[in-house]
Formats: sequence, structure tokens, C-alpha cells
Amino acid sequence: MSQHSRRKWTSGKKVTLGVSALAASGLAVGLLVTPSATAGETGAAEALKQIRAAAADASEAKAAAPKARTLAASTADATVVSGITVNGGKSARVGTTNTQTVTVKWTVSGGSTLYGSNAAIWRGTDQDSGLKQYMLSEQFEADTDPCVQSADGTFNCTATFKIDPQSDLTNEDAGAWKIELYAITDAATDVDTDNAMTWHLKRWSRLSNNAAPEPVAKGQTITITGKLERANWDTHKYAGYTQQTVRLQERSLTGSYATTSSHLTGTGSLAGVEKQTRTATSDRCYRYKFEGTSTTPPVTATGDCVDVR
Repeated sequence: MSQHSRRKWTSGKKVTLGVSALAASGLAVGLLVTPSATAGETGAAEALKQIRAAAADASEAKAAAPKARTLAASTADATVVSGITVNGGKSARVGTTNTQTVTVKWTVSGGSTLYGSNAAIWRGTDQDSGLKQYMLSEQFEADTDPCVQSADGTFNCTATFKIDPQSDLTNEDAGAWKIELYAITDAATDVDTDNAMTWHLKRWSRLSNNAAPEPVAKGQTITITGKLERANWDTHKYAGYTQQTVRLQERSLTGSYATTSSHLTGTGSLAGVEKQTRTATSDRCYRYKFEGTSTTPPVTATGDCVDVR
């Protein structure tokens, strides 16, 4: 499994954290500690070392820079990270074959010079003994700067991550992930946190829908059949999502959809399948809707309209 950890790391020193900067930006403090021996044997821990080393290099560059600013100015301000988003506020959704790009954006302010800032994404209970996945950004691996200074003196940053379900993911990777982020400026304090934000990586879902027969005689039975499936990152195929609530929605030819009943999808040989019946009274459209879970995004089937004669 690829851990996106090709870039060389240059040092293993710890970064001094700016606690006041973290408080000002609303971020939790992420202590930079050496991974345990067990975690150190994984590609994830190696990638973690690399970004910590980059933060340490930026901190050293800051310490070595000429002290051009006054003491009063340098002690009065703090590095602030704000506006952190993942995919514009949407969960990342990955299928079975196509590589997906996850985009993380943030803004750095509080200092006039930026010595370094970057982000990584990771999953696990903690970074010492519970680290499961850790991915570096494309910018980090290419050794390019993800941040651009704007006219008002702030820095707008974008980091992208390419996730290939064929090589990077297993089913257990679905759910909550975190963002590690550092920003080192010439301000008095810096930001370095292992949980700048929590976001969700989800298994792509799809929902079929068919109302039949079509056309149908008035008073006869209409059967609405659907199947809820989601990506399986272990087999790289789609499989029925069992025991999940789907809502049957109906409307007239010119009306709006409204939920008329809710049902659980099937199991076993009918995994993910839902089948309901209605009596044909007038031309009507039917569809199923799934609200989503923490590991699977919501999806709404395409409506199917029945001509009643």
C-alpha cells in the first residue's frame, strides 16, 4: 500500500510549538514526538517523520534569519492559520478504480515572512501507536511551495493529495481522517498541530431505481425496485449495502418529490436491494433516496415515471 512517502527527510528534530498561536487560531496543540518503534516500521510513520523534519527545517531557517523586526513587534504577534477547508467543505468520495484528488486549503497570517507551511492527511487514534495512514501532499513530495502571498500580506495555501483506491485504501480507511498542518513565520509564535481539522473519506455510493411495468393499467400493481451499493476498497468492486434506510419518494408528473415510506435494504442474496409496490392510480414518478453514513455519502436515484392508462 502506497503511503506517499517518497520525499527525503533531512532531520529529526522537534519543532517548538507556539501555544498562543494555536489558541489564537482555534487549533489544538499537536505535540511533535518521535514515533514508537512499532509505528516507525511503517511507511506512514516514515512519512510523518518527513513532514516533522520539514517543519523543523523551517523553524531553523526562522531562527537563523536576521532579526529585522523590532522586539516589540516580534513579541506582540503570532502566526495564525484560518479558513481550513477540505474539498470546499465536502467529504472526499472515492470509488473502486479512479484516482481522486483531495484538496486542502488554508490561510496563514500574522507574519510578514513565511518560512514554511504544509499539510498532510492521516487516520488513526493517535500518531504514536495508533497511526494507520499518513499521506503527504503532492506539493511536499515535489518540494514546491503550496503557499502564495496575497496583496494584504497573508498567504493562501493549497495542498493536493492523489488517492488511488487500487493501492492506497482498504475498507477500514473509510470514515474520519485528520489534517496535520504547520506554519512557521517571522511572528513570535508558530502553528504546528496534528489535528487542524477532522474530515471524512467515504466509499462512493450508487443507487439504482426502476418502476415497472410501464405502461400499466389503472388499478394494477407497480413494483419499484432499487439497489444501494457502495465501493469495496478490499475487492475493488461495488457491493450491496445491507440494512440501510432508504426512502421511497413519489411525485406527480409536475410536482415535487416527497417521502412516502422508509425501508431497510436487503441482506444475503438480496444485499442492498429494496422492493416496494404501489397501486397504479395516475401517472406518477418514483425514486429511492439514501441519506448517507459516516463512511458512505448520500445518493438519490434517478426518478422513473410510470404511464398509467
